Amino acid sequence: MNLIVLRHLPAVAELEEQLRLQSRGLLPDDEAEELPHLIDDASRELFGITANDTLYAALPEAVRARYGRAEWEAHFDRLGRFERDGNAFWRGFGLDCCCGEGRPLHCLDVFGRQLICALNGLHPQAALAFADGEIAKAA
Repeated sequence: MNLIVLRHLPAVAELEEQLRLQSRGLLPDDEAEELPHLIDDASRELFGITANDTLYAALPEAVRARYGRAEWEAHFDRLGRFERDGNAFWRGFGLDCCCGEGRPLHCLDVFGRQLICALNGLHPQAALAFADGEIAKAA
């Protein structure tokens, strides 16, 4: 299976550059002010939802009826974990979520919850707008 390389998606590439600059303290103030809007717009474009939509209180009633708060949050435990191969988990879904040097993309910090919701069908409005049928089957 060919991997979908997230960093090659235009919305991810643009945001990744902004987050890289921010992490180094090089993002101009005016662009830093716009960053939350850029993140939300890219998130809707890529996944159909934003990070706020993945918060327990914001979930549709049908989803909250299936999961308690702790059980819901447990879906996202793997985010932020250090792993020797930062792509091992994502590769199972046909995704490459690393930069060119093999480190996890900065955007996983802002898109991780939405990505997990879309991959696992956890949120009824979450979808991989950039994926084909192969990824859906892997999920």
